Amino acid sequence: MRSVAIKWMCCVFLPFACSDDNSDSLTSNGPMSQPTSAAATMTTDSTTNPSGSSADPPTGGTATGGASMTGATEATPTTSTGPDATTMAVDPSSSTRGPNPTTTTGDESSSSGGTTTEDVPCEMVQALLARKVPNLMLVLDKGGSMVVKPGGFWDHDADMNTPQISRWHSLHDALDAVLTKFAAEVNFGANLFPSMSALPGYEPGACTVNADVEVPVAPNNKDTILANIPAALDVTLKGSRPTSAGVKAAIAHLKTLPVDAPRAVLLVTNRSANCTEGAGMPGKYEPLFEAYDDSLHTAVSDAFTKHNIATYVVGIATTNVVSPVVKDGDPDSINPFVKLNELAVQGGKPRNDPNEQFYNATTQSQLAAALDLIVADASCVLPLESVPAKPELTTVTVQGAEVKHVMDCAQENGWVYTHPNGPYDAIQLCGTACTDLAESGQAEVNFCAPN
Repeated sequence: MRSVAIKWMCCVFLPFACSDDNSDSLTSNGPMSQPTSAAATMTTDSTTNPSGSSADPPTGGTATGGASMTGATEATPTTSTGPDATTMAVDPSSSTRGPNPTTTTGDESSSSGGTTTEDVPCEMVQALLARKVPNLMLVLDKGGSMVVKPGGFWDHDADMNTPQISRWHSLHDALDAVLTKFAAEVNFGANLFPSMSALPGYEPGACTVNADVEVPVAPNNKDTILANIPAALDVTLKGSRPTSAGVKAAIAHLKTLPVDAPRAVLLVTNRSANCTEGAGMPGKYEPLFEAYDDSLHTAVSDAFTKHNIATYVVGIATTNVVSPVVKDGDPDSINPFVKLNELAVQGGKPRNDPNEQFYNATTQSQLAAALDLIVADASCVLPLESVPAKPELTTVTVQGAEVKHVMDCAQENGWVYTHPNGPYDAIQLCGTACTDLAESGQAEVNFCAPN
C-alpha cells in the first residue's frame, strides 16, 4: 500500500465576505486586518487494489467519483466593522467562474421588486485535491440476442459493403480498447447477465446469474476480465436478459469496497430487461420473459441515492418503438429506448441530452467512444468537502494552468459542477483537463467556504 499526501492550504489573505452585487466583488466588513493563517498536511492511504468493507455514507452523500477531501485546517481572520470598507474586485466575465451569482448589495440585505437577497459570509479556501482511483464494474449483456442472427448481427461500421459481425464481437473489441487505455487509471471488474452457465430456450435456466460477480474489481485487470468473458468470435452465447440480477450482484460487490474512492456501474445491454425474480411458474413462463422487470430501476436508483454508486447506461442500437405483444422473449408493450432513458436518470449519470439520456451506440465506433467517455468521466470527478457559499467564485487549476468553467462536459474542455443546478458538492474535469488531471494526479481548487 502506498500513501498519497493530500495537502490542504487554507490561506485567507483578507478578512472578507463574498458579495455578488453587480460588480461581483469581494467585500470586507471593515479595515483590513491580518488574518491568522494555517496550513496542514494530511496523509491518507490510497490503494489501487481496494479490499475490505466500509460503512456506506448516509443518503444524500457526495457525487460519485474523484478525489476525497477528508479534512482541512482553515484560517480564522479577525474582522472589524466600520465605514472604511475595503473591496477587492473580481472580474465578472472570468471564464473560470461557476454558476451565475445572485444579486446582493453591501453587507445588508437589499430588496428589489419584492425579492430580498443577503450576503453569505465566506472565506476563500485553497486546497490541493488528489485524484483517487475509481472502482468500476462492467455489467455486460451476453444473452443469445447478442449473437443470434439476424438481430444479433449488425452493420457495425455503417458500410453495406463489409460483412456484418455480432454485437458481442463489437462489444468485446470496444472493451479491449478501453481496458487497455485506462489500465493504470481505473480499477475494473466485470459481471455477466446471464451467466456462462445459462441455458437456451423459454425456461428459467435462461435467467441464471452468478451470486458473485465473474471478476471482482482489481487494478490492472484487463487480462483477467477478457479471460473470463466470451471471446469476440463466440457465437454460442445463450440465455435471456436478467439485467436486474446482474446489476444487483455488481452493486453488492461495490458496496464491499471502501467508500472514499468513486464506485460506479457501467451497464451495456442489447434489449429490454426481463427474467423478473419469482415471475415464472412451472409450464407458464410468459410473465418471466414477456414482462418488463421494473425492479432494475429500483436497484439502480437505490444504489445512487443511498450508497452513492452511480450507473452509466449504454444501449447497442436500441430502437425507439413500442414492442409488440407476441411470444418472442421480449417484454411486451414497452419502449426500450424510454426505459433506458429513465434508467440513466435514476442512475445519476445521464447524458446532457433531454431526448437521449443514455448512450445509444448505432455503430461499433460509437460504442467504443461511449465507453471511453464514460470511463474518463468516472476518473475525473473531485468531491468538495463542503458546498461553496458562492459557487460562482470557484476556480480550478491543473498543472499550473487555470481551467475554464464550461457548460457541456461531453463537448468542451474545462470543468463543470457535477450537479449543474446544485448541490455544488463536486466538480468534474472535462476533455483535455481530465487528461491533465490523470497525468498530474491533483488539481488546485479555490472556493468560497461558508463560515
